[in-house]
Amino acid sequence: MGISNEHIKLSITCPICQSKKEIQLPISIIKKSKKLTTVSIPRGMICNHHFQLFLDTNCVIRGFQKVDYELNKNTIQNQETQFHKRMSLDEIYEEFWEYIEDDNEQFQDFISKDKRRRENLNSREISQPNGNDLIPHVCKNLK
Repeated sequence: MGISNEHIKLSITCPICQSKKEIQLPISIIKKSKKLTTVSIPRGMICNHHFQLFLDTNCVIRGFQKVDYELNKNTIQNQETQFHKRMSLDEIYEEFWEYIEDDNEQFQDFISKDKRRRENLNSREISQPNGNDLIPHVCKNLK
């Protein structure tokens, strides 16, 4: 370990494959920390592994941590694309058909052909004749 006014040289050993390499870190980063500084060592800097190391305020390496999953720009862009996918009217209708009003003009073609809506309509007519629940309706007739 070598220390200059601006940088510190550290000999880093990969905790996974034991490859070694010397790197330089700005001393100002370490001085800003109260206890430990976490340094991410990207894939390709020392070896083919991505890991983190922990430096104390005296520039002594206190430990390492293997990174289980590494996001990259392509991964993030693919996730954004999945969340912002354009949906066709058919896909929207299939996803939200229960919430679309029967008189919605934009979905009339889908509504008129949808068997689920007819089944729903029939079950509503049976369970709620004249807009009332079935039990009160029957009870009124018994009086």
